[in-house]
Amino acid sequence: MPGEGFYIGISEGPVDPAAAVVRDGHVVAYAEEERLVRVKHAYGRYPIRALRYCLDSAGVTLCDVAAVGIGWNVDEYTDGTVGEFFAYLASIWPVDHATQRWQRATMERFTRRALVARHHRQWRRHFGDIAMPPITWAPHHFTHAFQASMQAPFDPALVLTVDGSGDVHTTVLWLRSGARLERLREIRMPHSLGWFYAAFTEYLGFDAYDGEYQVMGLAAHGSPDAALAAAVGKVLLPAEDGIEFRLDPSYIHYGTHSWSGRFTDALVDLLGRPPRSPGAEVDGWHRDLAFSVQRALEEAACRLVRWGVERTGVRSLCIGGGVGLNVAMNARLLEDSGVERLFAHPLCADSGAAAGVALAVCARETGAAPEPLTTLALGPEFGEHEIKAVLDGCHLDYDRPIDLAEAVARDLAAGWIVGCFQGRMEAGPRALGQRSILADPRSVTIRDRVNEAVKQREDWRPFGPAVLAEAEPRYFGHGHDSRFMTLALRANQRLVDEAPAVVHTDGTARAQLVHRESSPELHAVLTAFGRLTGVPVLLNTSFNVKGEPMVCTPQDAIRTFFATGLDALAIGPYLVRKSALAG
Repeated sequence: MPGEGFYIGISEGPVDPAAAVVRDGHVVAYAEEERLVRVKHAYGRYPIRALRYCLDSAGVTLCDVAAVGIGWNVDEYTDGTVGEFFAYLASIWPVDHATQRWQRATMERFTRRALVARHHRQWRRHFGDIAMPPITWAPHHFTHAFQASMQAPFDPALVLTVDGSGDVHTTVLWLRSGARLERLREIRMPHSLGWFYAAFTEYLGFDAYDGEYQVMGLAAHGSPDAALAAAVGKVLLPAEDGIEFRLDPSYIHYGTHSWSGRFTDALVDLLGRPPRSPGAEVDGWHRDLAFSVQRALEEAACRLVRWGVERTGVRSLCIGGGVGLNVAMNARLLEDSGVERLFAHPLCADSGAAAGVALAVCARETGAAPEPLTTLALGPEFGEHEIKAVLDGCHLDYDRPIDLAEAVARDLAAGWIVGCFQGRMEAGPRALGQRSILADPRSVTIRDRVNEAVKQREDWRPFGPAVLAEAEPRYFGHGHDSRFMTLALRANQRLVDEAPAVVHTDGTARAQLVHRESSPELHAVLTAFGRLTGVPVLLNTSFNVKGEPMVCTPQDAIRTFFATGLDALAIGPYLVRKSALAG
């Protein structure tokens, strides 16, 4: 059969829906719906275009696949376990009506009957009256843990899964040994680090599940403040055992919500200052609050992992769940929890669970272990002839350099900002060279121009460097392989001196260590730039404008090229320069 051995994973959101296809433990394709529909986060949409892309990449139809996996514990929603847990919460805390409505909707959404009917309805609408493939599932935090640990470069390992919530859990500490995952500790709602951070993200005037990066970046500009630390410590505090954490839900969930659905009026009273309005000035108080929130998150995670290290003696850590995208927390875990090696899965958020559940179901049904993660180039790709046809259709002048990497490096060394559109689109939120904007990291003036003319971000948000993997000892010397930009590495003075545009105010850099085998095009550009300048580092940021997803197609790239202050566009084997067009 054509679809034999293929397993689909679907993450239907409501934020960042995505789909993946797996065979023999290998992720064949993965895509997030936002990139294909051009709506950031694709809130509330079913990932039908992502699903179509995955099926087309595998060369199969939906009715041919072995199974479709969903990363939720449908059995516990169906048999009443989740409902009993919510009733237990209501017996302890005065649950408000908004929370009750959310609980009812969640219980109804993930029952077996509702879930199967919802997917079948979408499939019939888009694929017609086909033979439906079987739908199966795996618990949410198990999905994150399986993906993070089984694709990690080490075994055994502690595994920390931490997010807003998944089924009834918010944080679980596991031990991975071979093919086995053992739960060591689990924390349930309402005690959630993800909800804690999301609440303060909105308090600080940003959008939850989008603006957490801004809070993390802002925190580096803040300072310790005893009063703010004490206030935040009333919201998130150590449990009685001194290991786990507790979230006081009266500040987050249960109470009057005059300002936001993510925090109560009690939090406003506690902090003694109204929430910041979006777009309003950010002052020292906001910076110090962000500092206290980030510090509280890091300390809660470190306590739990430190206990795991002492309990097991294992000093390798994997991270799954959306909070794993907090690179500052990951760096603190490396410094202060007793672990020596850390792998934060770059698809740790719920969108990436589409790949995680497909891997888990494939392993369960076939015994095929997941392959270690070496690349995120899993999205759509466009051939040379397709790209040329688009360029010609736009009546653009372009070159086809004999050595594209050398030509791009020369433009970068001359102070140009270059958009790169190469190969298969990256999976996940980080641009890794396939859909990147590159610039000279030696100049803070160029960095500011990237911000003002292209990205239009807050000036306190950092840009990350792409660094030749061979140069890691020169600029960091920690030996940590951060090829997916999931760590904020402590930079040494040489990086500060040679590439000041990519070192954050706290002395760290969210680095991508670029390996030839996984990122050959970017590696070639870095090599050429290093040969020209003596600095094998580039400023690397995602190829998009504010409010839009990363570019996916050649048309997206060309539109963004002309809508921003980019100077050149390396698209496939071709190079488009605005100076040539102006002439």
